[in-house]
Amino acid sequence: MPDFKWNELDFLEFFPVAPILEDYYAASYNYEAERNGLRLLFTVWEMESVIQASLFRLSSEKALSTWAAYVRGEVRLIDDDRGRYLEFEDCIVAPNRFWYLEAGDVFDKTRFPFSVTITVTIDPDFHIAFVNYESRT
Repeated sequence: MPDFKWNELDFLEFFPVAPILEDYYAASYNYEAERNGLRLLFTVWEMESVIQASLFRLSSEKALSTWAAYVRGEVRLIDDDRGRYLEFEDCIVAPNRFWYLEAGDVFDKTRFPFSVTITVTIDPDFHIAFVNYESRT
C-alpha cells in the first residue's frame, strides 16, 4: 500500500473545524462542514490511503450519498483563479472502504489502469467532481 501523500495543514486550512481523530483498527481523521441544510462528513484513513465522503441532510442521520476512494496519487490544496478546493489525483472510486477485499489490489495499476482525479469544494457550496485522470497528464 503506498503512502498517503498529503499535508495535514492543508486540510486544517480547508475545513472550517479541526478533525476528530478516531483510533479503531486504523486511525482516521473526520472532517465536517455544513452548508445550506447539508452536512459533509469527510474521512481520511492515512495508513490505508483511503478517503470517504458522506453527505447528509442536517435533519437526518441517514446519508444521502456515501462513497470511498483509494488515493494513489497526491493530495493538494488548490487556491488560485480556478477556485479553492482539495484535489485527489489518481483515485479508484469504490462503494466503501473495504471494497478491496472483493476487488483485489486497487493500488496495482496493471489491474486498475483507469482512475479519476477528485476535486472537493466546500465554499460557497459543496461541489465534488470526478475528472478523468488521464486527461490531466
